[in-house]
Amino acid sequence: MNLYKKIVNGLCAVFEIIAGLSLGAMLVVVSIQVIMRYIFSNTPGWSEEVARQFMILFSFIGIAIGVRDKLHIALTIIVDRLLSRIKLPLEIIGKILILVMGIMMSINMGPYFTKLKDNRLPGTGMPVGWEYVFPTAVGILVALIAVYQIYDHFRYGTDDEQKERKNLSPKDSTP
Repeated sequence: MNLYKKIVNGLCAVFEIIAGLSLGAMLVVVSIQVIMRYIFSNTPGWSEEVARQFMILFSFIGIAIGVRDKLHIALTIIVDRLLSRIKLPLEIIGKILILVMGIMMSINMGPYFTKLKDNRLPGTGMPVGWEYVFPTAVGILVALIAVYQIYDHFRYGTDDEQKERKNLSPKDSTP
């Protein structure tokens, strides 16, 4: 499972680089758009579409990174008040739901690529289908992350127990 985690974390690192580049590119495109609009009174038609594409890319990668780092929104008020023996099964159920969400995201986004590959965006002429490539890939990545998180729950316990274990052994980078 350690090799699996290394591969998934390597994929996450690649996606983080893509997200960073996407954010930087979006900043450049929006800056060009603002400068052209307010200084030259002539906004390029492609700028809004390109900025939106980078935003879609950045947002979906952010979903996967949030799942990996367990930074997603969670309603813990109920779980924190329950008995500790109920906490682990609820966390496992939550991770299974994340796994299902990743699979469903991939299944439902994937066909749009082939259905819309011939449609073009008006400003750039880019195929509309390309908007659905990264959400499909991110769905697969979310599912892969959820698999090793479920494994970690069975092996090491709740998220709090894993965090405590990680804090006790700084040499070990993975729980």
